Amino acid sequence: MDGTSAISVRTLGAFELCFHDRPVERWKAGKSRSLLQFLLLRPGRIVPRGVLYEALWPDAPWSKNSSSLKVAAHMLRNVLEESRREWGVEPGLRLLTRESGYLLEADGVVVDFEDFVRLADRAHVAQLRGDRAEAAGLYRQAVGLYQGDYLPDVGYDWAGVEREWLRSRLLCALAFLVETDIASGDHVGVIRWCRRVLDAEPLHEETYRALILVHAHLGQLNQAQRWYRLCAGLLRDRLQTGPDLATQRLYARAVSGEFTGRRMDPRSWQHPGAVGSAAPLRTPA
Repeated sequence: MDGTSAISVRTLGAFELCFHDRPVERWKAGKSRSLLQFLLLRPGRIVPRGVLYEALWPDAPWSKNSSSLKVAAHMLRNVLEESRREWGVEPGLRLLTRESGYLLEADGVVVDFEDFVRLADRAHVAQLRGDRAEAAGLYRQAVGLYQGDYLPDVGYDWAGVEREWLRSRLLCALAFLVETDIASGDHVGVIRWCRRVLDAEPLHEETYRALILVHAHLGQLNQAQRWYRLCAGLLRDRLQTGPDLATQRLYARAVSGEFTGRRMDPRSWQHPGAVGSAAPLRTPA
């Protein structure tokens, strides 16, 4: 996130609204912070009062006479005004009242999840046109911004939906970086990206295949075996299933020494049965 901006918002890993890199700590009671978080998903758009009420008070019936939303809006305006006066910041973040609802102006405000998506989109465009080097560079920047899940402590449904969308974009970026580093023979790079994948998705079986492959190429067969057993145990305990045939085949070839000392081939990670012998499967213990 661009630290030179007067106003910035962090949503990935934790929530912070910052003025000149100093976080707001004196939030008013009630829903003022939640109101800001929801409106940041719709900057520059008028959001009807009914939509806001349903988002912030999902279990309560809404009526036009309810004062809860008015109170939250008033408290949010106070927080923004006090912070602007304290730090001498131009009013780039303002909550405006409209006849049908509220509108959040966020001119010149740096928001981390927006930057993450922007970089991921640019990387995807580069990937589609075949420029893998540019795509990898942009994906690395995007992944660097992803310091944790979106608003991890916010339990609203709308936050959960956005959290999953952003995590999906992260996993796509990491899959590309894993594949890129396998193709370039960067063992440490593969391990680093695999760790990020498993932090976000502990049951991502293809990532365990990548780790088995890396250690097999390095001749670290005991470590390859440990990754396989960890994968198998997690799948058994959490999903009541076992590794799929692709993982079993890759593991059998890995511990037989087939990959040791050879250059890594992405095909052996993604399609373990497509390279090498089609002999009957015998998975070592």
